[in-house]
Amino acid sequence: MFTKGNLFKNCWKGAAIIARSTIGKIRGTYDQLSRTEKKVAQLALDNPAVVSEMTIKELASATGVSTATISRFVKRMDYSNYREFTMALAHTAAEMTPQQNSFPELAEGDSLATIANKTFRFSINSLRATNEALNEDDLARAVIKIINAKTVAFFGLGGSAVAALDGYHKFLRTPLNVTYHPDYDIQLMQAARMTAQDCAIVISHSGRNHETLEIVRELKRNGVAIIVITSYSGSELAQAAAVTFLSLTDEVKYRSEGMYSLISQMTILDSLFMMTVLRSSSRTKPVLTRVRDVIEQTRYDS
Repeated sequence: MFTKGNLFKNCWKGAAIIARSTIGKIRGTYDQLSRTEKKVAQLALDNPAVVSEMTIKELASATGVSTATISRFVKRMDYSNYREFTMALAHTAAEMTPQQNSFPELAEGDSLATIANKTFRFSINSLRATNEALNEDDLARAVIKIINAKTVAFFGLGGSAVAALDGYHKFLRTPLNVTYHPDYDIQLMQAARMTAQDCAIVISHSGRNHETLEIVRELKRNGVAIIVITSYSGSELAQAAAVTFLSLTDEVKYRSEGMYSLISQMTILDSLFMMTVLRSSSRTKPVLTRVRDVIEQTRYDS
């Protein structure tokens, strides 16, 4: 039933979505910002509540940059003016808890329970940041490319091979023709055989792995649609993609940020899998059922 209360609730829900994407936008484009723009971005990430209450002159003074730099930064974030940006940032600050806004550093004196708690928090924060940076238009374009592809191939080396294998394992449950091999030489040969009718999902935390980039260059020569999952929007890999998804993390002591990136990579792949299943359910359901039945036959009754 349409009521004034429902209208207010829907408006607030919409504002919350915008607010969450504000931090995501900053994190998602951080690698592409200029040195001075990064000063503004970092202060907004560290203290969204404080920045949301600043005038543009106060923010310029706090970061040591010009008001023109801040205006350029705001436009990069897709806001029409500084006021619109600070209003969205204010909603972010209102919704975020201290736990959501911090990546607590591990310390040698931490108890085992504290280490576990912080480790889980790193993963949760990484997933939250990655989710905030997702764009529905990009998701739609990626799913269309996947569904319409003659072959969907997964590429990933080193730590990213784990995510690539996980994606391949998931998409085997769909009617799509999917391929994956962990060996670099075989991946390169697979890339050479692909055409403009195919889709490649390439995963690399840094986006700068030389072997991965060589595979991507071969894919581009063949006109293959490339979907990239990486942590660095300014990397050569991200720039080569038709669609890029960012797995966002903060560096932490004692533990590679790639581990938290891996969790986000696999969650992005899981999201794409579920979207593909639900957007092609009439074709996918019989395959899912057959695969489930086959797997079930390999299990012993308890």
